[in-house]
Amino acid sequence: MVEKSIRIEMNKLKAIFLDNNNWENFLKNNKGKIRQVIRKEVDKFLHCGDLSNGFRVYKCEACPNVKHVPIRCKGKFCPTCAVGEAQKWADIQSNDMYRSIHRHVILTIDEGLRPIFTSHYRKKLLKGLMDEARVLKKKPFLRAING
Repeated sequence: MVEKSIRIEMNKLKAIFLDNNNWENFLKNNKGKIRQVIRKEVDKFLHCGDLSNGFRVYKCEACPNVKHVPIRCKGKFCPTCAVGEAQKWADIQSNDMYRSIHRHVILTIDEGLRPIFTSHYRKKLLKGLMDEARVLKKKPFLRAING
């Protein structure tokens, strides 16, 4: 029987984290500042594709070859796994979204007015702006419905 393991190449991001214990040093220097969820995601990423964390075995029925394929982490931070998961999410969203009529509207504040809107009048001005934007956004839909 011939056994083969799929070799997972270390990506550049993982190499940066592991080189000279960069991640461990970063954790020591920022003790208490790194949220647990971040530590968990980075840890999953650093161990992604490691055969010691589990693998699937595939055996060819026609020959004696056996392959060990490491289990992936499916983490949000992992560039290998997150791409696939993000693509699945985007496909699901696009199928749901494009079946309905929708509009995408972006409202911005002119650069000259931004200091006024970020001053101590912020809550009052932004509330008024958002209320007016809602009214303006509704007008074309109301015209279409009412004729």
